[in-house]
Amino acid sequence: MPEQNSPKTNLFWLFFNPFGRISKGVYWLAIALIFCVMYIAVSVTAGSLTYNESDAADLTLAQVYNDMLATNPLLFPLILLTNFMVFMLVIKRLQDRGITGFVALTLFLPFLNLLVPIVVGFLKSEQGSNRYGPTSNSRPIKPKK
Repeated sequence: MPEQNSPKTNLFWLFFNPFGRISKGVYWLAIALIFCVMYIAVSVTAGSLTYNESDAADLTLAQVYNDMLATNPLLFPLILLTNFMVFMLVIKRLQDRGITGFVALTLFLPFLNLLVPIVVGFLKSEQGSNRYGPTSNSRPIKPKK
């Protein structure tokens, strides 16, 4: 059987495209990159907040979160963007296992939104090709007309 060339992969495909498959290693590296970006953004924003010692004792997490969003208006769009990127990564990871990407909708359920990305990261890849792509870390091959 002749070797089929799959389309090239890139970072845009990795983070913004639901089609294809990714391996465990690529998944965890992408999640680590997202975590690092969010950590830097939250650290810079939290560092710019100042509270008196008397006020700090009465603060709730919701107040600090609202103050962070007021201090850095780009933080909320960044949170939405990173959640979307994790959603795309989970879809591709599920497809690497041969499971439909619709299972990734469990990310929108409380508690499962924390558990699913971790569990999906440890699933074994399906060997060989499946209906979502020829191998891990590949895009699906478009049929020739």
